[in-house]
Amino acid sequence: MRDGVYTEAQAARGKTVYLEQCVECHKEDLRGDQQMTPSLVGIAFAFRWKDKKLYDYFVGMRNTMPQSAPGSLSEETYADLVAYLLSEMGYPTGKDELSTDREVLGTIEIQPSETM
Repeated sequence: MRDGVYTEAQAARGKTVYLEQCVECHKEDLRGDQQMTPSLVGIAFAFRWKDKKLYDYFVGMRNTMPQSAPGSLSEETYADLVAYLLSEMGYPTGKDELSTDREVLGTIEIQPSETM
């Protein structure tokens, strides 16, 4: 996943949603509280998601978040959130927005970014 799979604008939208929906539990640094709320970046992310497909990450987020109302956001909003998290982990932007299509997301393998 070293090629850009999301746009800067998409990541910016995702950041807005993150600050509205996610920051209370996952904190501003995206590292959670390490007890009840997991980190969304760094080694914890790399350990859990390395060599898995981005589709699995997308679906995991959609099916469990926000905790009070899983699946309550639009597919596009979840894609925006994933784009924001990828940007925070140092994955490069590209010319196309991250798709919500299962087949497309299923072809993207998560590899540690150079900043992990």
